[in-house]
Amino acid sequence: MIRLFAVIALLMAGFVAASADDEANVKAAVFDYFHGQGEASAERLNRAFAADTVSMVGVLKNENGETQLRAWKDMAKVLERWAANENPVGGGRDGEVIDMHITDGRLATVTFRYTDRFYDALTLAKIDGDWKIVAKVFIQQ
Repeated sequence: MIRLFAVIALLMAGFVAASADDEANVKAAVFDYFHGQGEASAERLNRAFAADTVSMVGVLKNENGETQLRAWKDMAKVLERWAANENPVGGGRDGEVIDMHITDGRLATVTFRYTDRFYDALTLAKIDGDWKIVAKVFIQQ
């Protein structure tokens, strides 16, 4: 029995629970992305993304209806394009965090439903105390 308690104690020592602040800050970064795109807000988009290093991959249908994988390697340009939208859809769109996991208070994965158009899988890292999206993969619904 003592060995069982020792094993449990060792396992618990390696487990770092996500703080409420980290959960709130991860969600804030995700919604900065979502609303930043909807509002064409460069400020929100740049707050959400590690723009110089982030990557984005989409699983899309081409004009023949075939599934294709597409990658955007220069997200800074994508963010500029989103922020330059002269007719943004606004902030009243429907989106929600479906699932979120935070590991070691420094790495987070989020599954996000973007209206009725896309599902996003976002990876965030805590960089100098700020949560930033470092990778985005999306599929069409």
